Amino acid sequence: MPVAAGVVGLLACAVAPAQAAPRHQGGVHFGWIQYNGAGSDSGSNASRNSEWVQIHNANRYAVQLKGYKVRDKYGWTYTFRALSLGAGRTVTLRTGSGRDTAAHVYWDHRYRGRAAYVWNNSGTETAALLNAKGKQVDSCAWKGRGERTRAESVNCH
Repeated sequence: MPVAAGVVGLLACAVAPAQAAPRHQGGVHFGWIQYNGAGSDSGSNASRNSEWVQIHNANRYAVQLKGYKVRDKYGWTYTFRALSLGAGRTVTLRTGSGRDTAAHVYWDHRYRGRAAYVWNNSGTETAALLNAKGKQVDSCAWKGRGERTRAESVNCH
């Protein structure tokens, strides 16, 4: 009987492994990154905007993001214009185009003059966050599977 109970307990652990909660960072840092939107990459603005990066301000005071940069591993870079990110607030940077607000900004990424995606759907990718002085304040790396039916994202906290 004790052996059977041990086997059942072992199987339960194998089926549902415990996952460590991501550590929460202070200061200005990445939150979630959705590097692959659901469905195929059609090139439409809606499809490009399904790629996004969250920047979170964990400080107890507002931070001016003007001059902050988000960069991928190939050097594609978005530079923030004047935007005050309030204490505890998050701004979402979308790859496509749109009208910037306090909650959403748009990269409008171009490659050879054409609208394009930034983040790789499969393989390894890295996002870097640099402050206005060019110092890296956060980074996040992941390996995508290239799903075509559902979105893929990573929690960078």
